[in-house]
Amino acid sequence: MVLPKFEYKKAKNVADAIALYKGRKGKAVYLAGGTDLIPLIKQRLSTPSAVIDLKGIDELRSVTSKDGWVEIGANVTLFELKNNPVVRNNFPALYESLEATACETLQMRGTIGGNILQETRCLEHNQSLEWRTARGFCLRSGGKECNVVKGSKICFANYCSDNAPALVTLGAEAKLTGPEGTRTIKLSTLFTGDALRPFAVNAGEILTHIRVPAKKTKGAYEKLRVRESMDYPLVGVAVSATGAGAKICVGGVGLKPRMYELKNAGIEAGIKEILDKASTDAKPVANAVLSPAYRKKMVGVLIKRAVKRTIGEGK
Repeated sequence: MVLPKFEYKKAKNVADAIALYKGRKGKAVYLAGGTDLIPLIKQRLSTPSAVIDLKGIDELRSVTSKDGWVEIGANVTLFELKNNPVVRNNFPALYESLEATACETLQMRGTIGGNILQETRCLEHNQSLEWRTARGFCLRSGGKECNVVKGSKICFANYCSDNAPALVTLGAEAKLTGPEGTRTIKLSTLFTGDALRPFAVNAGEILTHIRVPAKKTKGAYEKLRVRESMDYPLVGVAVSATGAGAKICVGGVGLKPRMYELKNAGIEAGIKEILDKASTDAKPVANAVLSPAYRKKMVGVLIKRAVKRTIGEGK
């Protein structure tokens, strides 16, 4: 598949990028690593009139520690981030999620901001224009209903970031800058649970930084996928612990990451309660390569694995 025609602009800084966006009257998109956006444009799932390249903005490429926070520029590549000693030594859930993302070739291109803001995915949607035309457009492609859950006016596409669940367990924040100024929000509130509009990002806003509390944690990330080298998570579970408690976040199955808090990581009863709740919350449909029943069952399996590894009871 070849790219359609669009206007290409390279931004000098964040303010320049926002000005370019405003000049295109909302018909532009921002480009970082491009590992998510470019395939979408090739498949005609995104049809911008202009693409604004953010890769040359130096202020989005650094990792700094200040005032009790580690601030990560949104354009830091996944490969750079996983090899950063602060991440490796203090945030094992994040480190493992980075290691589990795609392959090193894509890690060297993909950015942490792009991984967080990647579009939701579905077997009925992430196909070529010719395939979707022959099959009949689903709700998200402009059709009248979901092609997976017949008659539904809700899109069930999965949010498949590896890194977002780990960052949520770490209490991360997102810093956004747009035409209306700059704001900082909890990363967990960035996700709307609406697959048609999965992020609470205003028109023209740029995710510029991710801020993580500078606390040393224990943690783990477990991922269900078919191909070890490159697949998106069909279920992903991140666990981060400080002291006796732990935070657990489930992604890859459903419309947004879901977080649970374990008051004492060594109490079996507490783990069981979370397993029951997470399994109940997981309502997969037949829009991925593995069956909904299997993915639902694996939510509990991966939580057990990640919790045991976090508290040192398993490998």
